[in-house]
Amino acid sequence: MADDTPKVEELSQIEHRPPLFEGWMDKPTAVKPGIYCYGAKGKNLEYVDMPNARDWSPVDEDWKLPENWEEIFREGFKDRLDRFRSFKLFMDICVRCGACADKCHFFIGSGDPKNMTVMKGRDAQVGLP
Repeated sequence: MADDTPKVEELSQIEHRPPLFEGWMDKPTAVKPGIYCYGAKGKNLEYVDMPNARDWSPVDEDWKLPENWEEIFREGFKDRLDRFRSFKLFMDICVRCGACADKCHFFIGSGDPKNMTVMKGRDAQVGLP
């Protein structure tokens, strides 16, 4: 019986880094009906006192976001991290392994690997500087 176990010299020459896919992060995301979550109606957003309540769609050219939308997002995220221990715990235990990608509605809906949480750093994930 032949011994197929690799020798030490062979193991030291194995390339352990994942293959490089050049340009895949530069590929524009195709946003088309059926691959995104539909926004709530403006009247429903107004009823629950949401900011910037209006009818909109992800395929709209202009989303009519307020000028300081990034600041609003960061403050809202920070507020929720401060108020909800479970949310902070969830964000802290994520090791960005990618095991959740098959359950992620953003990745499943778009098929775009840029939408996987594993592709985002923790600071980008939580929207903090």
